[in-house]
Amino acid sequence: MKQMDYLTLITQQKQDKLALIEDEEEYTYARLAQAARELRSQADFSAPAVFIYESSIARQLISFLAYSGTKTVPVIATEVSKNQQFSCEAIPEAACMGVMTSGSTGKSKLLWRSYHSWADFFPEQNRVFGVDEQTVIFCQGSLAFTGNLNIYMGVLAAGGTLVVTERFRPRHWLQLMQRYAVNAIYLIPSKLLLLPKFLREPDLRVRSIISGSQSMGRQEADKLLQVFPNADITLYYGASELNYITYIKAEEMTDDRTLIGRPFKGVQVSVCNEEIFIDTPYHVEKISLPFSLKDRGHLDAEGRLHFLGRTDDIVSVNGRKVSAVRVCAALTELQGVEEAAVICRHVDDVDVLIAFVGAAREYGKQELVKLLRQTLEDYELPKQFVFMEQLPHNESGKVDKLALKNFL
Repeated sequence: MKQMDYLTLITQQKQDKLALIEDEEEYTYARLAQAARELRSQADFSAPAVFIYESSIARQLISFLAYSGTKTVPVIATEVSKNQQFSCEAIPEAACMGVMTSGSTGKSKLLWRSYHSWADFFPEQNRVFGVDEQTVIFCQGSLAFTGNLNIYMGVLAAGGTLVVTERFRPRHWLQLMQRYAVNAIYLIPSKLLLLPKFLREPDLRVRSIISGSQSMGRQEADKLLQVFPNADITLYYGASELNYITYIKAEEMTDDRTLIGRPFKGVQVSVCNEEIFIDTPYHVEKISLPFSLKDRGHLDAEGRLHFLGRTDDIVSVNGRKVSAVRVCAALTELQGVEEAAVICRHVDDVDVLIAFVGAAREYGKQELVKLLRQTLEDYELPKQFVFMEQLPHNESGKVDKLALKNFL
């Protein structure tokens, strides 16, 4: 056993307090710890790593706690990774868990993380997010999404309560929030913005809203504040490899959705030739610093970071470079368009830009092109539009580009 692990952290909290509620199933800190101890007592620790494919969020968490700190390193695996092979022969000695990238383009990457690379940052992230012992936070989705797992452990480290579900049903989310007097929410923007459509009256209890993984601007923040008027809204920029990088509060947001805020305390951000470099002690094992995620951006005069997309979001269309992020931003600024994704296909010796549009109404192609010409150049205009009721997403909530390519 290593000196400190997440099961030990759980046992340090008030044991009779509710730690986790999954739908109608309730776990006190004592019940959560006991379930993890029982699994640990029966577990086989002969393998260097164990891949956790439980469908229940509670079972994912209990399995993670059971193996955390042992000589078998737990990995809560993504759905995408089920058909992948991973080498576990050279796991770093300091590793207490494996984490996976989202695999939005087809494959998840397995990374190893020490206990302290998360736990030492919990006080800072909880301060920024407004998480404390009184926090009762609603979250949705699998713990294979590293953002979910991190928030869970941060809230449990503070002695708070998690109210969670795997179900994608906003009405059910609101029922859980009402039943358990939720005062904080952690959801990606596209899920958050479903809540105002189903709330009949403002929820005055919610004092903190935490979001990331997608862009959000002032208009979206204002929609949330109409139904959660007492909420402090925080949008963060982070990565599986590095933990949290920057954050921005609602009052600082503008119509510029590229603005993602200032660095967290202890994190340094620099930009060279539009490539973002990060220096932080809270990173996965075996990477060199400063580290690049191959993300593009720039720092403004106030030292705030603007995110311009990933390097691979630049597609070549018949020799002209086009920013997929720019095209998607132009689409989502149109009334009724909730999300968009862009891919490039080579058809009949010509590059064709294809836009997938999740919209409340179906525009005609000519109407869309006319509207997009107000912000885009002719060579940036998609040649084909595919309307979908909802774009496919992976566990992290990001658009699943592989599924879109397979759809075509």
